[in-house]
Amino acid sequence: DRLNRLTEKVDRLAEAQLKTEQSLIKVRMDLAGLSRSFSYAFENEAFRHLPRFLKEKYGIEVVERLIRKEVRGKEINLLGMAKKDGQDIIIVGEVKMRLESKKYKEEFESDVFDELEEKVEAVRSEYGDIEVVKVLVTHFASESFLKLAREKGVIVVQSFEW
Repeated sequence: DRLNRLTEKVDRLAEAQLKTEQSLIKVRMDLAGLSRSFSYAFENEAFRHLPRFLKEKYGIEVVERLIRKEVRGKEINLLGMAKKDGQDIIIVGEVKMRLESKKYKEEFESDVFDELEEKVEAVRSEYGDIEVVKVLVTHFASESFLKLAREKGVIVVQSFEW
């Protein structure tokens, strides 16, 4: 009798665990969807504000509307034809909520710059030999990240700047 009760309790616990796991999967999916929605909304803000900001601060005139596009299997968050000093250029950009530079984040930093560089290479292979201006748009970037970006020739735009 005691063994039967114990078996029933273990069975109920296993069932409860399964329901918990299923609920957790649903929460993760909902959270991922919410995260994507926030990211796309932030990208849409960048589409509106970036052209004026780039012209005022960097002398870059966006001549075709910035778009989000897949190029050679890579999703480019910000892509657009522009001119600087009369030269045709193309803007290739990523939008990230937060960009920090800390010792424990070194791997992440490399990933952000590596990811951007992979996208630049995809764009170059598609659009040919045109100067590419690399842009990262964020809500916040740490001073050390900004320094590293300058060293790598990447324009970082924080949302409060526009």
